[in-house]
Amino acid sequence: MRVVLADPDPELLRAVRSTLAPWKLEVIVDASPPSDEADAEVRADAQRARFVVWRRGGALVVLDRERGSTEERDTTEGPLDPVGAASAALTVKTLMRLPPPPPEERPVTEPNASRRLELRGQATLAGRLALGSTTELSGRVLPALLVRPLPQLPWRLGIGADVGSPATVQRASFKGTWSDWAVIALTSWTFHRAAWELEPQLGAGVTRSSLQGTEMSDGRHEIATLVLLRAGVAGRRRFGRWTVGGLICADRILGTPTYTRVGSSAKVFEVPAVAVALGALISADFGGTGW
Repeated sequence: MRVVLADPDPELLRAVRSTLAPWKLEVIVDASPPSDEADAEVRADAQRARFVVWRRGGALVVLDRERGSTEERDTTEGPLDPVGAASAALTVKTLMRLPPPPPEERPVTEPNASRRLELRGQATLAGRLALGSTTELSGRVLPALLVRPLPQLPWRLGIGADVGSPATVQRASFKGTWSDWAVIALTSWTFHRAAWELEPQLGAGVTRSSLQGTEMSDGRHEIATLVLLRAGVAGRRRFGRWTVGGLICADRILGTPTYTRVGSSAKVFEVPAVAVALGALISADFGGTGW
């Protein structure tokens, strides 16, 4: 609804707008008061307003165009101070006979949602190509658990593992297997486009390398703990809390040892310093506020 305030007093305007704010009434200022009720009706129709408010002599007048009625109360003439303007505005509200103001709309939010963490459990089945003294192809399982510490950012931190099948080693009188596993600290950032997600990942951790077998009928077991650096990217599609897709990642292992036959320079095995894995992943998100 609109209200035409036909009075130039700025204090009265501020007070009327403040008092009528709960009803969300639009107050339009008209600098000159109407000459009579008929003139007020014309102004109400021109402005498509329900109410016209003005001062006439020592009276405050309110025209209600919808009801076709005019009411007035005594008031102060001339410029109003803040107290007088506030009193006049309350009188205006009373003469308008407004219903109770509508309840204030408040957004519905989940209590403490901003403090809830979102957890992601993820598993990847992959094939890995490891490059050392020989090229080793193995199956790998890459589980991970990540947390989204800031709900307003698509950034995650977590920890993952990398385990797989052993490779057969037969060289320079050595027969046995080589295997490795790793524990990796991970971080990722997710880019969204509708239901699709692209997620670059970085990680660093330790890998445990184990070469075990027999050499010239004697047992041999070599163990090394090495630093591993990982970079990768996942592409996935979201289905509610679930996402499915693919992952490709590359590892760089630092300080990889080379094993030679005992008492000889003949190379038995070089732990791979570079590996590339490609696989399919599935993950689920729990807690948090969702997307």
